[in-house]
Amino acid sequence: MEADAPQGDRRQPWPASIVVGIDGSRTGWRAFSAALGVANRYKAFVRACYVAHMPATAEMGVFGVAVPPVLDEGEDLRDEVNKELAEAGIPGDFVVLKGDVAHELEAVAEDCHADIIVVGRSQHPALHLGGVPRKLLALGHRPVLVVP
Repeated sequence: MEADAPQGDRRQPWPASIVVGIDGSRTGWRAFSAALGVANRYKAFVRACYVAHMPATAEMGVFGVAVPPVLDEGEDLRDEVNKELAEAGIPGDFVVLKGDVAHELEAVAEDCHADIIVVGRSQHPALHLGGVPRKLLALGHRPVLVVP
């Protein structure tokens, strides 16, 4: 990881550290924008995360042949996310991960002692909340901001 996130300190305004999931979608960019707004207000650190969804069975591939994770899109987002952070004057970084999206976001949040996780709502019209926000809420370790 590029920079060390500040540890959550209850003496400073909440939140001190924010994890935001970004996947390049419209709702992902809205979540990132919301995280920047909160970070600007509270002078918080933002760790933006792209998680290539890789179910456990996908890594085994067909007939035991490994399928390489799809990480290129995340790497493509890196420059744009870092540019937005710099232009906003907000301390932060960008990480690319693979695995179950909700579990990876929660693991990053735990690692950097994030006070909140920000994610976009599902773009599927029938899923108002979406699978990732539901899983994060079920894990219940910290507040989750779901951006439409």
